[in-house]
Amino acid sequence: MGSRSASSARLTWTRWQLRGGRSTRELAVAETPGIEVWRQRWTRIGLLDAAGRVVPGREADLLFRAGRVARLTRRPGSVDFATGPSAYDLAGALSVSGVDHALTGDAGANLYRSSAGETWPVLYVEDVARAASAAGLVRKGPGTFGLRVTLIPFDGISELGRTRIDGITVASRDQVIIDAYGGIDRMAEQADILLGRRLA
Repeated sequence: MGSRSASSARLTWTRWQLRGGRSTRELAVAETPGIEVWRQRWTRIGLLDAAGRVVPGREADLLFRAGRVARLTRRPGSVDFATGPSAYDLAGALSVSGVDHALTGDAGANLYRSSAGETWPVLYVEDVARAASAAGLVRKGPGTFGLRVTLIPFDGISELGRTRIDGITVASRDQVIIDAYGGIDRMAEQADILLGRRLA
């Protein structure tokens, strides 16, 4: 299984559990062999019980592990664009254009609890090409490094539980925490702050 499809299986399983363990049919997501592999692994290390539910008190550990094994830089379908507007400006442009989206990463974490500057705008979107066009983004060239904006397509789970904070649509708190643990720079600290593991 490739790293992107393995990443997707891990995230699907974790988000499924954090949403109450509803069946994948209820979430319109195919249960793949990769999901079963992660269910077994996380049961062996005590994050899930025999019924496949999150062990009480281990939610934070599950969020941390999911973020670390499904890095934000390697999400299936993600596309990097040249840096430009802030995440909040991008979210505003997408709202005006009617493109369904959800802010995540450091800017998403700051909406839940301000604790760090924005270094990397990351948004989940219904359609990457349409979102890029609406926001006037220019795709980064292959092999280029440095600052960027990343758009990640909705996958049937990432868009669940979205909410509006200060007029901006943001991914669910659990999704933002997973993404922050899978992010860069101070994002892991932001996730710890959201979980109460560290003071802001």
